[in-house]
Amino acid sequence: MLHQALEEHSSTLARLVDEYLSYLPWLPVVMERPFMERLERLGHEHNADTALLALTILLVVQGALPDRATNPSDRNYILCKDLYAVLQLRRAPSLQLVQSGLLIALYEIGESSPGAASLTIASCARLGYSMKLNIDDGGDYEDYLSWEAAEERRRVWTGIYLLDRVIYQVVTEFKAPHVSEDLADHFRLPVDDACLRTNKNEATQTPSHQPVSVPVDVPVCYYAREIQAVRFLSEVQLLQRHVDVNLQPEQFQSLDHRLMQFAEKLFEQTPRGWAVLCGANAITLTAALTLHWIRIDCAVKSQTFGASDDAEASLLALTSFINMARDTCNNFNMLSAHEKVPSAPLPAVVCTGEAVLTGIRMKELLGEQFQLDYEPFRLALLYARKSWKLADQYLQQMG
Repeated sequence: MLHQALEEHSSTLARLVDEYLSYLPWLPVVMERPFMERLERLGHEHNADTALLALTILLVVQGALPDRATNPSDRNYILCKDLYAVLQLRRAPSLQLVQSGLLIALYEIGESSPGAASLTIASCARLGYSMKLNIDDGGDYEDYLSWEAAEERRRVWTGIYLLDRVIYQVVTEFKAPHVSEDLADHFRLPVDDACLRTNKNEATQTPSHQPVSVPVDVPVCYYAREIQAVRFLSEVQLLQRHVDVNLQPEQFQSLDHRLMQFAEKLFEQTPRGWAVLCGANAITLTAALTLHWIRIDCAVKSQTFGASDDAEASLLALTSFINMARDTCNNFNMLSAHEKVPSAPLPAVVCTGEAVLTGIRMKELLGEQFQLDYEPFRLALLYARKSWKLADQYLQQMG
């Protein structure tokens, strides 16, 4: 099945992996060297989990291609879903099986099927818990290979954690609870990809790790920053689900203060706009937009909106965040074709869409007092729709 799919894609395994790494740098949950080793063994040592993972990589790469409408990704999606279900029933959990589910969930959310993505990410979390991926015992590693195996396990669990919160953000119907628990403060963050040696014999010592609670002043790789940003988004989503901010203003203010400190430092460290909006910046901005809309929504429901200084402060904050998203879209739209990323990163699409939806809500609330130029958002989403059908959902709501 894998070789037939590759022939239809006119691709090889090596080229497929290169495409995957260039299209999804913001979700590095499959590590190149060990995966390539497993692929090389496929010719003489059949392994269904490895073949399925290669098929799901092909699935997300096909879904990100500009000619998505004419490629066979829908058929491959059904194939991947069926194989994923069969392997869960017939085999013990493996890391590759969890990685396959994670990429299927990514494809589903990108295709604007959040209900299916919600179920798939839940199965990934269940498999991950059974393999204890959520536990970082803080142990040392005897050699590079043992470190590499632990690093990939951490990346897979943090990938589940990230996608779980992104899926929660875009589900518009009933929101099921998070399927993965929050990361413990001592859980070690992934390291920079530069630390991953293609040749394991070149590694003299294992890279050092920072815990997820490390202050933003301490340099970490960009994927690690994404995970720190997702912790804030997770906290905002829990506040949205369980708390009336009018009754617990201290909790809101504490979260707002910590989030703004993180955002300020993060944006100082990543001043280049869209090129780095792909992960941490987009997730942080999405968290800020959601947090302040919670307070406005509570004020409207309690009929204190016009007399609330807090709500007024949140309106000003939202205007600023929407303008930041608009300016970033403007900067991206002005890039030449070869300067743009080949596949718009999903967190950036979500952030752009959330800024648009927040602008629409503010227009409904304030009428002519609120004006917003939607054209930069529209152009950015039109580019993103080549990779993610989710962008169409936001475009339709713009009218």
